[in-house]
Amino acid sequence: MSWMPISLEHPAALLLLAATIYWTVRVSRNSLAGQSPRLARLVLGLRIGLLSLLILALGEASIVYRGEGVTVLVLHDRSASVPASESERIVVELRNGIDRVESGDKIGLIVFGRNAGEEQPPSRQLAPAEGTIRIDREGTNLAGALRLADSVFAQSDATGGRRVVLVSDGNATEGDELLEARNLAVGGTVIDTIPIEYFHDRESLVESLWVPPQVYPEEPYLIEAVIDTSLPDVATVHLYENDRLVEERTVELSAGKNRIEFSRLQEKSGRFDYRLQLYPGVDRDTLTGNNTGVGFTHVAGSLRVLFVGDPIAHREFLQALNSARMEYDVRIPAEVPQRIQDFLAYSVIVLADVPAFDLGPDAMERIHGVVKNLGIGLLMIGGPDSFGAGGYRGTPIERALPVEMDIKQRKVIPNGALGIILHTCEFPAGNMWAKQITLSAVEALSPRDYIGVLAMGSFGGEGWAVPMQLADDRVKIQREVRLLQPGDMQSFSPTMSVGLTGLKKVSAVSKHLLIISDGDPAAPSRTLLDGYVKAGISISTICIQPHQPRDSAILKKLAQDTGGRYYRVDDPRKLPQVFFREAIAIRRNLILEESFTPRIGAITEPILGFEESGFPPLHGHVLTTSKPLADVSLVSHQDDPILAQWRYGLGRTAAFTSDSTSRWSSDWVSWVGYEKFWTQLLRSTSRSSGDGLFELTHRIDGDRGTLILDGIDGEGRFIDGLEIKAQVLDPQLGEEQVTFQQVGPGRYQASIDTRHAGSYLLALDYEGGGLTGSSITGFDVSYPREYRFLRSHLPRLKQLSEATGGRVITTETDLFNRDLPIKRESHPIWQQLLQFALVFFFIDIFLRRVAIDWSALFHRLLRREPNLVSAGAGGDTWTADPMSQRQLETASVGELELAEGEELDSHPPKSVATTSTDGKGANREEEPTQHTSALLRAKREVRKRTEQNRLHRPDSDSPPRDERTP
Repeated sequence: MSWMPISLEHPAALLLLAATIYWTVRVSRNSLAGQSPRLARLVLGLRIGLLSLLILALGEASIVYRGEGVTVLVLHDRSASVPASESERIVVELRNGIDRVESGDKIGLIVFGRNAGEEQPPSRQLAPAEGTIRIDREGTNLAGALRLADSVFAQSDATGGRRVVLVSDGNATEGDELLEARNLAVGGTVIDTIPIEYFHDRESLVESLWVPPQVYPEEPYLIEAVIDTSLPDVATVHLYENDRLVEERTVELSAGKNRIEFSRLQEKSGRFDYRLQLYPGVDRDTLTGNNTGVGFTHVAGSLRVLFVGDPIAHREFLQALNSARMEYDVRIPAEVPQRIQDFLAYSVIVLADVPAFDLGPDAMERIHGVVKNLGIGLLMIGGPDSFGAGGYRGTPIERALPVEMDIKQRKVIPNGALGIILHTCEFPAGNMWAKQITLSAVEALSPRDYIGVLAMGSFGGEGWAVPMQLADDRVKIQREVRLLQPGDMQSFSPTMSVGLTGLKKVSAVSKHLLIISDGDPAAPSRTLLDGYVKAGISISTICIQPHQPRDSAILKKLAQDTGGRYYRVDDPRKLPQVFFREAIAIRRNLILEESFTPRIGAITEPILGFEESGFPPLHGHVLTTSKPLADVSLVSHQDDPILAQWRYGLGRTAAFTSDSTSRWSSDWVSWVGYEKFWTQLLRSTSRSSGDGLFELTHRIDGDRGTLILDGIDGEGRFIDGLEIKAQVLDPQLGEEQVTFQQVGPGRYQASIDTRHAGSYLLALDYEGGGLTGSSITGFDVSYPREYRFLRSHLPRLKQLSEATGGRVITTETDLFNRDLPIKRESHPIWQQLLQFALVFFFIDIFLRRVAIDWSALFHRLLRREPNLVSAGAGGDTWTADPMSQRQLETASVGELELAEGEELDSHPPKSVATTSTDGKGANREEEPTQHTSALLRAKREVRKRTEQNRLHRPDSDSPPRDERTP
């Protein structure tokens, strides 16, 4: 770097600096009058420097450096629309064209598609790409790549010129690349572009596949495909219905858009997915990603239930649905639909005694999304593995339900205590896994539960590595867990003894100990195990990769003797699931198994007709707390919610905290109102099927989709004057709210973001003209916009270059030429200026307050004398630092009189300065004598010169004195 001038954040400080220098010079004429001319000039310079430093610091001075060299970042477009061979050729030619780089020059590589990554940081040479960055090729985010380049420049300390070389076709599917280019230009970065030119002139693609969103059984409907081809062609199309080939057709395609229709009819209700596959003629196609079209329809029918749970345990419930002629599908938790569009076939989802961990976070998020945004109903039925006892605290399902999993309304709130023993496991990353699963256990507990961790480690001995405490401060507990380093125990007894003592002291309804080990420590004594049994503390053990069969047998017996569970885990990835199950085991205190007759809390639709007859007894339920806006229809004998409902988003959700089996509802299973109760509850919770007033069509243009609703009533008249709002759920579970605007008779239009391929679902709410209602519809985006680009976008590349003062270049252009702005960096120095000002301040004080004979000091340094005294003739000693004329003139009258008095009252000493015994100079007690003698000699010398001057003045009245007179 070469140095450039200092800059000021507040230039007005220069005016203050000039005024300060002028004022300092004027004031110093008087304040420094008593100093020698040389010293006065030095002090004046110090004062000017001191004040100048202070003012520059106040002005926030900075040193500006001019950078050296050029840093080049090559941005390589690897999206699907770009011919891979052409883009790779350009980058290879750039690499081969760099023979040498000058000092300070660097070059790096960024690759991008829908995402971007730094393939090579700036260095002296552009190395061959290693392919370490995984790029999503189904999109082009030019803006994101430019943002990453700006970040790389900042991190690589690119102090000189900055140049981006963009190798791209100019097409982008998301972001505002022109805005990002302008932002780079503000920082002095220039964008040069190398176009990847292409034109797919022999391309065929499926532009759209339209399927009516909703039809009725035995009603014929049309599926319409639009195929766009650049040249005439003879192609084959296959139509698949629910992945089954239903029609194959050979079609003659003319250049441009071609419409093909298929007729279908369904006898049963349900959801039907369609896929059209295009097979162009030989050598007639370049991109294959745009040869597919997808769509779906929902055949309306009676209310359909998605039941998630054990069909054998809940057979009475499913028989009631059969009797009511309700359609339902039974799924285990692992079979919950993976695609949001698959939920459209159902009106309500039932979760019957399903643990949260079996359902999984992704499935819970999907269920939450379709309930909130699509209006599908949700009913959770209780049991030992549901609600808080099933680990739903803090999950998306809890947010949707009308009850909370924490208990707040009871005077005595049941809680639990969990102790965890960690024994170092001799498998790869064993301790890491132990800490990770402990962290997950902490998340499963409520703030009123206790948790502690026992281990042998560097903290000393065997005991509480994390003391038993309430789980209310999760951050603190998790921080302590991360610091653990479990050691190898020789026996279970010491740690288990400490654990038993700690758990017995805790006031908790349920207590549980969890041990993870390979089983090689010695087994605890029978007396210790009996202590756990008497205290009601169960022990669950997890054996992972034991050394021999005996080790697993020890852990298995520990669990059996105390009423816990034993797990043999050979895959560490399964440990979190096991630990979660055991952590929520202490939440069993939320299960209250006692008989009571539910009371009516509020009259709602599910309990209509039961107001007078009432309900049979229940024999247990899961404790929960109703949310403030929930409708609580049934309560227990202790006012705990048994049945609660509320509206969540567009859907309705319900919670029945008892079960539907013979465990807690044995009297209900044989009750005559059993079927009526459940069918009324399901119908009041399910979404409406819609009235079929609207027909949806859509048009995709880039990242935006145009939605068109045509409203026609049963008599064929246009429906005008409606206010229509829609909640949109995209394939990534993203949410968007839109309002439709009327653009013609019975026609309403809106625009949404359609950058993702997949199904878009819309929940419509409308009112106006005496009509009010809602319905669900949707459409599919067959493939990403990336596959619609058939030629490069050269004007866009030119715009990006011109926005930064760059050029459209070739691979032969010198990438390191200096024809670009050189970056200047500013480094604040006000702190350093203040430090120097402080030093100047103390130097100024020292020079004005301390007298130094620099000549004597110089001679002393040369002669290496121990003190500043010299010996006279006859052995007398005097100081080598006599007071100067100015010192004498400034000495006080009292000092002079005292010196004169001392001369009269005392005999002149032979020696007024002696060498101390330690060799470090004169005795400190003699210093006053030296000072007095110096004052007297100086006084006599001044008097002598003063008298001589007076006698020689012409205007003196005294006669001249004869100098020869003694």
